[in-house]
Amino acid sequence: MTRSMAMLMVGLVLMSALGVPVWADNRNRSAGPNPYDKFRRLDDRARARGAMSLRDELAFAEMAHQEISKQYRFVTDPVIVNYVNQVGRRVAEVSGRPDLPYQFYVVENDQINAFTPGGGRIYIHTGLIKQATTEGQLAAVLAHEVGHNVGYHLSATLRRTQTTGLIIGIAGVLLGNGAIGQLGQLAVTLIAGGKLFQRSRDQEREADFLGLYDMYHAGYNTEEMNNMFRLLGSLMQRSPGLFDKIFASHPPPAERLQNTQREIAQYLAGSDRRGVRTTRAFIDVQRRLGVTGRAVPPTPEDEMWPASRDTGADTTASEPLPPRSREVTYEDAEEIFHRADLQGAHPLRAVRGDMLGSDAIGNDTVIAYEQDGRVGALVDVSGRVYPLFIEDRGQRTNVLPLAPREVAAVGIIPVSSRQRAQVVIVSQRGLRYVWEWTGRGFRYLGSQ
Repeated sequence: MTRSMAMLMVGLVLMSALGVPVWADNRNRSAGPNPYDKFRRLDDRARARGAMSLRDELAFAEMAHQEISKQYRFVTDPVIVNYVNQVGRRVAEVSGRPDLPYQFYVVENDQINAFTPGGGRIYIHTGLIKQATTEGQLAAVLAHEVGHNVGYHLSATLRRTQTTGLIIGIAGVLLGNGAIGQLGQLAVTLIAGGKLFQRSRDQEREADFLGLYDMYHAGYNTEEMNNMFRLLGSLMQRSPGLFDKIFASHPPPAERLQNTQREIAQYLAGSDRRGVRTTRAFIDVQRRLGVTGRAVPPTPEDEMWPASRDTGADTTASEPLPPRSREVTYEDAEEIFHRADLQGAHPLRAVRGDMLGSDAIGNDTVIAYEQDGRVGALVDVSGRVYPLFIEDRGQRTNVLPLAPREVAAVGIIPVSSRQRAQVVIVSQRGLRYVWEWTGRGFRYLGSQ
């Protein structure tokens, strides 16, 4: 064996021994000029170098929690608290520090904010939960805060404050072997001075980077992180007073959106078209917080069909119209489910438009829904509800051969001079299930 081959074999053995952290999957190849490239080169061990001991980090987080508890009121509703912990732990379990004792707290405050002192303690304001429109957006926020823990940003914050002379002595002891009393004094000093939750912009970018992959590995649709940045940008323009001063250290939402869009396009292609967007539990929690009238997720913009109506051309099932009127809310869907005597259904996608050419605004509604893990669909035409059945080898069922996360879009093809009105359900793989209006109901035409 040559010397070069021997060195190569040693290198391979070392790489195998070190392993690849779960959050590092798909992030090893060069992507050119990308703001996330600097974080891509790091692994768990590199991030942990020079960090405070786990014992000190957990002790500090506990002391910080005691101080935070004096300043904020926490939501105690077990349904809300358990739900936020469930979503948070879902992304934390696939992170670079899955063994931290993560605890998620809901702060009763209408400002837009979320923060962490490290040690797996994460806090989110009710204002941010109420402004989010999907569970995926909530997961994006919690994954970002988990990213601060994975990046050991608490240790970096303490070093920065020590370097600037703000807590000389206390931080020096802490980064060695902090005593409980000194940890408590340090937490009080940093929180009172507003320094504990101020991160550098690069730390915020790294938390976005790590959080994006945690969302991906937890099975969420990564487009929801982009949607959260769009939402933050819109709220900053309309209601800047909603934001806590902590957000001043974050990069602008437009930059964060651009960064994650590039990362998804280069390394996670397709992850923004599949995965969990929202759940019934999220809507239930928002209702407990007083939020109503939330819209059902529409057909994604990149899967919208042409909106022009052609009354003379031969319209086919590949050209259903996107919604042309107001959004379908969860309340609308539940009212339709009630009329259909459909129990325990959760809407997945919905579209409203004019199917029969009798209404200029369009009140006909198509809803794809999940019930007990199975997918079904129905149509409300002029106030009457029609379940959509499929037929296969003589068997008739209202269960579509799709998993809930595979439902990509629903569409309406209005009546024309050459064909009857149709509705379409589209899967993530592009398979289209088509029904035609007969005047008395809908006849299944098959899949294409």
